[in-house]
Amino acid sequence: MGQSLPPTRVLNQRGSAETTDAPVSVAVMDGNGRIETTPSQAPGVRNQQSAVGDPGTAEQPFRLRITLEGLLYLAAIVAAALTRFWDLGSRALHHDESLHAYFSWLYATGQGYTHDPLMHGPFLFHANALVYLLLGATDASSRFWPALLGTVLVALPWFLRGPRHLGRWGALAASFLLLISPTLLYQERYIRHDIFTVVGSMVLFIGMVRYVERPRRRWLIVMGASLGFLIANHEIVFGIAAIFVATLIGALLWGQLRPLIPLLAASGVAALTLIAKLPTWTGRPLPTIPWSGPTQQQQIDFYQSLLTNPLPWALLLLAIVTIAAAALLLRDRRDPERVSEGWIPALLGDSEPGTVAHAVNAAWADRTGLGIAAAVFGVIFAVFFTSMFTNVYGLATGTIATDGTLLYWLGQHDYRRGEQPWFYYLLLFPQYEPIAVLFGTGMMIAVGWQALRVALGRAAGPRFFFHMALALWYVGIFLALSWAGEKMPWLIVHITLPALLLAAALIGALVERWQAARRPSAAGWLTTALLIAAIGWFFIAGRLTYGEFVPSQTPGGWSRAVAPDSAAVWWLLAVPPLVALLAVGAGWVRLGTRRTGEATLTAVLAGLTLLQIHGAWRMTYLEGDIPKDMLIYTQTSPDVKRMTDELTQLSEQITGGKDLEIWYDDNNGVSWPMQWYLRDFPNRHLYSGSLSATPTAPIVLVGGDNVGHVSPYMSDYTAQEYVLRWWFPEDPVYRNFAIAPELNPGRSAWKSASAPDDQIAILRSVGSSLAQLLTPEGQQRVYRLAMYRDLPARIDAYRYTLYVRNDLLPRFNQIRYGR
Repeated sequence: MGQSLPPTRVLNQRGSAETTDAPVSVAVMDGNGRIETTPSQAPGVRNQQSAVGDPGTAEQPFRLRITLEGLLYLAAIVAAALTRFWDLGSRALHHDESLHAYFSWLYATGQGYTHDPLMHGPFLFHANALVYLLLGATDASSRFWPALLGTVLVALPWFLRGPRHLGRWGALAASFLLLISPTLLYQERYIRHDIFTVVGSMVLFIGMVRYVERPRRRWLIVMGASLGFLIANHEIVFGIAAIFVATLIGALLWGQLRPLIPLLAASGVAALTLIAKLPTWTGRPLPTIPWSGPTQQQQIDFYQSLLTNPLPWALLLLAIVTIAAAALLLRDRRDPERVSEGWIPALLGDSEPGTVAHAVNAAWADRTGLGIAAAVFGVIFAVFFTSMFTNVYGLATGTIATDGTLLYWLGQHDYRRGEQPWFYYLLLFPQYEPIAVLFGTGMMIAVGWQALRVALGRAAGPRFFFHMALALWYVGIFLALSWAGEKMPWLIVHITLPALLLAAALIGALVERWQAARRPSAAGWLTTALLIAAIGWFFIAGRLTYGEFVPSQTPGGWSRAVAPDSAAVWWLLAVPPLVALLAVGAGWVRLGTRRTGEATLTAVLAGLTLLQIHGAWRMTYLEGDIPKDMLIYTQTSPDVKRMTDELTQLSEQITGGKDLEIWYDDNNGVSWPMQWYLRDFPNRHLYSGSLSATPTAPIVLVGGDNVGHVSPYMSDYTAQEYVLRWWFPEDPVYRNFAIAPELNPGRSAWKSASAPDDQIAILRSVGSSLAQLLTPEGQQRVYRLAMYRDLPARIDAYRYTLYVRNDLLPRFNQIRYGR
């Protein structure tokens, strides 16, 4: 990663090739956004060279120009704003959303806020409270910040359009892919912490790669600020930051620090051995983290036990030995003329501009910039964790408290909230992000192959570090989240971001290559033919898989099956793929391999784009509050908003405002989300979930688990049952895909503790599931699920009961039914 770069051939305005020492890609773009330049005015090339080779050169002054590229970004941003903000308030707040909204509302109304790691970091609550102060508290305004950040995310690839990063076409592709991503679109209309982290991670990544490209103090400050906001938002930042740091260390080891690789490998093996074996050898396992409501003494006892445990001291001793050994190995590699300046300048001072080594040396030399970045980080951390300096203990919950930011979530790793299997993201991700899976994973493999070639002596290209950073981010976060005890569908956005950036990098590189070849487009017929074949296949599949409904044991008594007349012509599904293969073969004969590949990839990208838009539109706008999608997981039903509106009208008719007395229950009752929806009713009353006498309140709400404790006292009331929340049917859809030995028997294809659960058994379970795709029944089930969200079982629900006092029933029915 730290090697110098060879001269690169670029195209000038006339299309002829020139050789330049500037580390740029084939498609050169102007630093000011202009699409055309002259050979004597190539600021995109000259600026990049000066940025890397001469840090002291002044930058070009900013000049506002209207270009096609700029208009395309503007169109993407406008489309993002429309799709993110439109109809934000129609869907009821999810359970977690109601928590975030309610405590933000308390903060905005002067009732204070204290950091609680159960609801992650404090930044969201401060940001949401600001929105409530400015615009009022509604379901829609609760989601303004995610929608705004989703719009910003679409614009951020602009900062990666340089020739050492995505390039002009790759950055445009990234904006487009971020715009149409189903997972991002849904979560950007959802008040959770994850979209805040996604945007913050993108900003941190931009700051890192831009600083490596051209060390400037502003990028140090951007990184410091983004880290501050990220830590104040969500604990996953520790994993993301670890991946980025590992990438930088890997780049250093690739270059000047390569002699340390054997030492660090040996130290890593020794550390893993100590972690795995030392607790057994000494009989002293690490203490359990008291993460659930610990007392002060429990936390003191934990740290005393941790500091007297031999494992931390053994790891510390190993680290000291490793550092000392590294110093001995590197002592003779220092520049003798720079030894007096310190270790970093002596080792990295002569590094090639544009490398990580050069950036590290520049950052070390810029002590003022590092100090400002650290100060910005510290101020952001302190302000938010202390709730604007009103909760000093927040400094502890953000750092060392065992029920704080990091230890709280580490402590419950084995709790496995959600009980999702190891293959959860392997099945979830392809359903919604086929472009990221196909193109992003393809680019990751290509980067891995490139890394192997570079390791064998091939020169690294100008984008090698950038591509490696994206690939490591993608692989690292996917493995980390798949290993983590808690797996939830909203976490998929952290995998989606690097995968989409990798996909955009591949698309941009292909466009640049095609553009550099300067060939006239003659393969449009092939692209059209492939798209027509794909459309034909979908029409045939839709007709054949419709099938018939037959009696079954599933709830509801009916299930879809392959109709006999469809089974007889099931072979028709093979016709469009055969036509497509014939078209590709004809293209290969007439156009050659390269143009045929271009047309095929264009058709695949266009087809997957249409599929993603279809899925995003349906899931976000048509069925956003109906958990027919694995991504939705669980959702508050529309009944809650409808009932709240009816109670509001009843209150206005009776009291002239919102003074209606409403009782609602806790202890697995309706308290969430009703705490949020009844926040403006001053006479609301939260009770424990059981009664000892007949209530006097006009309205009583009772969760399904508590109806039996309450109903004996409700003779003066009329009951109406509603759905509080409903959830995606996991067991019949995906849990039986494979054996998951980390879960209890019955929660995956592993049905009994006496059944084998070794690697061979796991592979057999996967093979058995994949074999079902070779049958018409299996193909029908997968296609109907993917395209129409036809579920093999009904949506499960948790219900609640609304009790209306009988003297108010005629008035309430008039509101409900308009009579």
